[in-house]
Amino acid sequence: MTSPYDAPQPVLTAVTDRGEKITLRLPEERDAEALVIACSDPESTRWTTISPGYDLTRAHGFITEYAPGWWQRRRGAVWVIADPQDEYGAQIDLRVYDSDPEVADVGFLASPHARGRGYMTAALRAVARFGIEELGLQRVEWKAHVGNDASRRVAEKAGFTMEGILRMGCAAHGERHDAWIASFLPSDLDTPGPQQ
Repeated sequence: MTSPYDAPQPVLTAVTDRGEKITLRLPEERDAEALVIACSDPESTRWTTISPGYDLTRAHGFITEYAPGWWQRRRGAVWVIADPQDEYGAQIDLRVYDSDPEVADVGFLASPHARGRGYMTAALRAVARFGIEELGLQRVEWKAHVGNDASRRVAEKAGFTMEGILRMGCAAHGERHDAWIASFLPSDLDTPGPQQ
């Protein structure tokens, strides 16, 4: 029996609710400077596990090791979300749990210039669908620190169902935070998320 991981990581496409076509692809060297900008933004470091001081060395590590490593290890995928001009706008990870290969979580961040354009919502829908239809996942989880309203709006618009709060459920920068959790299941595939 063949596995999706036997082939190269696929490129995905999606269309935002505003009609813009985005591409989800592996990161490339030309994305390095944009990665530094996105990962150095105060809102990115505030709500993610990315530590301050993100530089070109770390960006190159993301491009050459971290991103392709997930697919190579058969544990998920990492994509750059490219705008209609094929320029870096954001990134999204789908990480399959070692303890339960039918469940994965998603993580994402957008560069300041790409926020509010619907890229992340469209990408999250595409990634959740891919995980269920192509990787056989039974559950895709989204978590975010309580208070990260922008991330929650993306998850809800993408069709994720809010499930509650995990007390002290996220760790970042040496501290634990309460976390919202939501899920996307196979039964959600035909249920469109709320429109923007």
